[in-house]
Amino acid sequence: MLSIVSLVLLSFGFGLLTRELTIEKQTVTVQSALSDSSTVEGTNKEPEPVEDASSVGNLDSLSVDLLAEIINILSSDFVDADFIDAELLRDAAIEGILASLNDPHTDYVTQDEVELGNLDIGFYEGIGATVGGNDAGVIQIGVPFRDSPAERAGVRAGDLIIEVDGVPTEGWSIAKAVSAIRGESGTEVVLTVVHTDGTEPRTEKIVVIRGGIQVPSVSRVPLYEVFRDSSGVNLVDRDQNIVSDIAYIHIQQFTPTTLNEIFEVLGDLEVQNGYVGLIVDVRLNPGGYVTSTLEVTDQFLDSGTILIERRKGQRDQIYSATQGGEYTGIPIVILQDNLSASGAEVFSSALVDNGRAIIIGERSYGKGTINQTRKLTACENPQGCGALYLSVGRWLRASSEEIEGVGVDPDIEVPLTLGIYEKYGDVQLLAAIDFLRGMPIVATPLGPTTIGSIVALNEADLVLTETQIFLVLNGKIIEIPFEIIDVESIVIDGNLVEIDGNYYESREGILVPIN
Repeated sequence: MLSIVSLVLLSFGFGLLTRELTIEKQTVTVQSALSDSSTVEGTNKEPEPVEDASSVGNLDSLSVDLLAEIINILSSDFVDADFIDAELLRDAAIEGILASLNDPHTDYVTQDEVELGNLDIGFYEGIGATVGGNDAGVIQIGVPFRDSPAERAGVRAGDLIIEVDGVPTEGWSIAKAVSAIRGESGTEVVLTVVHTDGTEPRTEKIVVIRGGIQVPSVSRVPLYEVFRDSSGVNLVDRDQNIVSDIAYIHIQQFTPTTLNEIFEVLGDLEVQNGYVGLIVDVRLNPGGYVTSTLEVTDQFLDSGTILIERRKGQRDQIYSATQGGEYTGIPIVILQDNLSASGAEVFSSALVDNGRAIIIGERSYGKGTINQTRKLTACENPQGCGALYLSVGRWLRASSEEIEGVGVDPDIEVPLTLGIYEKYGDVQLLAAIDFLRGMPIVATPLGPTTIGSIVALNEADLVLTETQIFLVLNGKIIEIPFEIIDVESIVIDGNLVEIDGNYYESREGILVPIN
């Protein structure tokens, strides 16, 4: 639940939410100082003319005729020509071209995914959960939405998804998992999961009936119950007393309704007596629309730069705040984690760089690309040929520092794993309460934690439950059938594993001792 390397909502699939939600697809019109003739993202912008491949630098050797010749030879002479499928070859060619770019934020969106609403935001048809994948390639549930089909069916935060409708997920991308799990309301999907929270049964097949999901944007209910099974939906402090002197909101993503939702939830906050500060929680927030991000950020600033847009061959575009923000006086603490991405990073860095907030938590994801969606038409399908979701520029924070691949560092680092949460509660939220009350931050133990935690170990993950230890290596979930003396003694180097001084090699998902 609390330490997944990458995350997407089970709402979209490719494009907007592939690997993580990105600032996306709207014309920017944030009050007068943010309004001009330019746009930030691409859906509402007329596509710029695309040069013919033969005229673009070193691409003149890219010949469609050559590709056609290869396909013709394969279809006539390849020994297994009966297995050649035109659509399969086309998709493989597209995937190969995009993979060569080494850009995780550029993807091809199939027409089916376009029609399912994978380029939309705010409402979708699916199971109502976030899903991610760690560096080892294992698909994992992040957080089921409250009262969603996923939650009602018994899907839990942190579940490892090993099969979808009986098909093993080994080697799947997040996008493929999202595409397989999403679907029309009323249809069912069968998920085979491994629970990592120490409860039984450890492995379970769960039937989820998909539904229409309204993606929540803003809530005054804490993201995690502050103390499991004891505090409910209340904001409480370390003594489990109701917090009435601090306001709290969780922004799950930046949608067209986010700003109005904030106004409705917070009201005229700064004229209300008794509040010593505001906690804005953007943990698990993968971004959203750039218009919404800028509008929301502007309400917490009276002046200063919000972000800088940089594109090849163009002068930097600076977006600045305007006077008259609704929440410009109250002290603010921002909570972020390693899954706070894109728009969440713009929001956090803008407030910190302008001296309006401090950040408590962990370094953010590091998603700073500008992405556009270009619908494709050069095929025989009159409905369309899908879309290309591509990176066309970079976001820089107000300080001119990069976000892409770097992230935003917290002012006060407070780690949170499931093990820490089980023992101490939501220590990041508790630290924010303490800070705003002028109290010292209580340190929590570092390193591998207790039952149910997921601990990153170089190129692998270790999954601990009450009864078993799994090593996630090269995309495989490996059950370790012996006691480990010291969790920290595990060292991973490719397929080689050192455990307590003994050496093993991973072969087809099995740890084989090396003499």
